[in-house]
Amino acid sequence: MFNRTLGGIAAALTIAGTVSAQSPSIGFGSRPAFAPNPRAPRTAEVQQAAMKSDAVPMPPVVLPSASAPLIHSPAPAQAPVAYPSDMPCQADIDAACADSCGSACDALCGPPGRMWIGAEWLYWGAKGNRLPPLVTSAPAGTARGVAGTVGGPGTNTLIDNQTVNDEWRSGFRLYGGLWLNDRQTLGLDGGFFFLGRSGFNGSAGSDGTDILTRPFVNNVRRNADGTITSVPPFQDTQLVSFPGVLSGTTTVNSTNEFYGFNVGLLRNLTCSPCGRLDALIGYRNLQLRDELTIRENLTGISPNAGTNFLVTDRFRTTNSFNGGYLGLAYERRFSHFYANVRGTVALGNTRSEVDIDGSTVITPPGGSPTTFAGGLLAQPSNIGRYTRDAFSVVPEVTLRLGVQVTQHLRVYGGYNFLYWSNVVRPEDVIDLRVNASQIPPRTNQTGTLYPQYNSGSSDFWAHGVMVGAEFRY
Repeated sequence: MFNRTLGGIAAALTIAGTVSAQSPSIGFGSRPAFAPNPRAPRTAEVQQAAMKSDAVPMPPVVLPSASAPLIHSPAPAQAPVAYPSDMPCQADIDAACADSCGSACDALCGPPGRMWIGAEWLYWGAKGNRLPPLVTSAPAGTARGVAGTVGGPGTNTLIDNQTVNDEWRSGFRLYGGLWLNDRQTLGLDGGFFFLGRSGFNGSAGSDGTDILTRPFVNNVRRNADGTITSVPPFQDTQLVSFPGVLSGTTTVNSTNEFYGFNVGLLRNLTCSPCGRLDALIGYRNLQLRDELTIRENLTGISPNAGTNFLVTDRFRTTNSFNGGYLGLAYERRFSHFYANVRGTVALGNTRSEVDIDGSTVITPPGGSPTTFAGGLLAQPSNIGRYTRDAFSVVPEVTLRLGVQVTQHLRVYGGYNFLYWSNVVRPEDVIDLRVNASQIPPRTNQTGTLYPQYNSGSSDFWAHGVMVGAEFRY
C-alpha cells in the first residue's frame, strides 16, 4: 500500500516537471520563472513506479514562443469625410475642411461653381482731351490787326487749353468663364466692358457788339486789296464777331468713347483651403474714339451785309489695340468674405486712324449756297484719312472685395486701373499754322501750304470703382 501511494506521488511530480520544462522562460535572465523542485526524487525506482502507475498522462501545453508576433484583429478603417463637389473649402461652412485640405482640395480647387457669369456697374474717370486755344476775345476798341491774337493786348481765351471729357461717367462690364476639368485647375474666361460716351459743349457768340475771334498762326497774309503777301509766321485771327463787320457764334463739341473685350485661359498654380493663384494668358482688344468739331455760324454786317458763313472743322481719331496678355489672378477667402486681385500686361499693336474734314458754306442774301473745301484748321493741305501703327503696352489691375451671399451668389465692390500707351488723339493732329491764302473764298494760293498733317502721340488711362454681382453654378 505504501509503495503504491509513493509511486502515485512520484508520477505526479514527473508530469509537473515535464510541463514546467516545456514552458517558455518569461522571467528575467535565462532562469525559468517556474523551475522544478531540485529536491524532487529522481531514483530509478520512482520512475519505474510512475511507469507502472495507472495515472493518465496530461498532454503537453504548447505556448507561443516569445519571439512570435501577437496577432490582433484589425480595427475597421474609418471612412474619409466626403465633401460635395460644389462645397467651398471654407472653415465657416465646415470646420473640418481646413484640416482635411489634402483630400478635399485635391478634389476641388475653390471657389465653388463649374461656370460663372458676372455683371458690374462702372463709375470711371478717364484722361480727357486737351483743347488748343479755339475762341478768344478782346476789349472794345482793339485794332483789327491784333484783336484776339494769342498774347495780344487784352486778349482773353474763352475756349482754350482746358481738358475736357475727363469727368467721371458710368459704364458696365459683363464677364464669365468655364472650368474645363473637375478639379477646376484649367478654364476659359472672357469679358466685355463699355464706358459711356463723354461729351463737352462750349460756345461763344455776339451780335456784333463784342470782339470774338479764332486764333491761328499765319505764314501768308491776304491784303485788304485781295493780294497775298508771304510773311514770317505771326499771330493772327479769323473774326467771329466785330463791331460793324460781323456777328456770329462759335460752337465746340468734343466726345470720347472707350470699350473693349478679352478672352483667355486660366491655369491654376497653387491651391489651398482658403485661396488660389492662377496664371492668365489670352487676347485683348481695345477701342478708343475721339471727335472734335468746331462750327461757326457768321453773318456779315459790312461789306458783306446779310451774307451767311458756315465754317466747320472736324477731327476724328480711332485707336484699335490688338495684342496678347499675360497675368496672374489671386483670391483669398475669409469665412464668407473674399478678396480678389487680377493683374495683366498686354503687348501688341495700336492702329490709329485719323479723319480730318472741313468745309465753308457761303450763302449770299437771297442766293444759293456755295460750298468750299476747308474751314480754318482743316484745309485741303491736311484734309483726308491717315493711318498709323505703333507698339503699345496695356497694363491693367483689378481689385474686388466681396461676400459669398449664398452657395451660388456673390456681391462685391472694387477698383480698376488701365493704362494704354501710344494712342493718337485730336489734339495730337491739330496744326495751328494756317496759310491764309487757303481760307475760302480762295482766289489764288502761294507759299507753303498749311496746316499739315503731322501725327503726334500720347497716352490714355482710365480708372474708377465698380459694384457687381457674380453667379456661379
